[in-house]
Amino acid sequence: MSILVNKIEIRDSEIREEMQFHPAPAQEQAWHMAAQSLVIRQLLLQQAASNGLCADAGSVAPGEDEQLIDQLLEQNVIVPEADEATCQRFYENHPNSFIDEKTGERAGFEHVQTNIREYLHTKAMRIAVAEYIKALSYNANIKGFELDNL
Repeated sequence: MSILVNKIEIRDSEIREEMQFHPAPAQEQAWHMAAQSLVIRQLLLQQAASNGLCADAGSVAPGEDEQLIDQLLEQNVIVPEADEATCQRFYENHPNSFIDEKTGERAGFEHVQTNIREYLHTKAMRIAVAEYIKALSYNANIKGFELDNL
């Protein structure tokens, strides 16, 4: 059974090929994760084409898709950096997260602030990208598959 994303077909053979990158306890789960990955990829590539980043989603050469998707997300997903007060609140609210394994003592804020800022940025970016993909999926015509757990 093939999947259509805005009239672009994702064939079973493509899903089977993608399954190698999605290990799961059951083949059905691997198929589902592979199909979801390909649907998301297609949504992002179609949006990249719509934004003028490439001629069309089908013309993207193998290996260029990740760079194109990164460019699309960089242009469309904005995540503010956490300021010092936000990092300090996180530090205070998660005291057990900063225990030095060797000494058993809590690391000082000045030693972990950069890590906290990076962690918060990564977490916010994941949420923002998931919301962006949801918005793309709401405006898309997807047949044969339903996106979930974004």
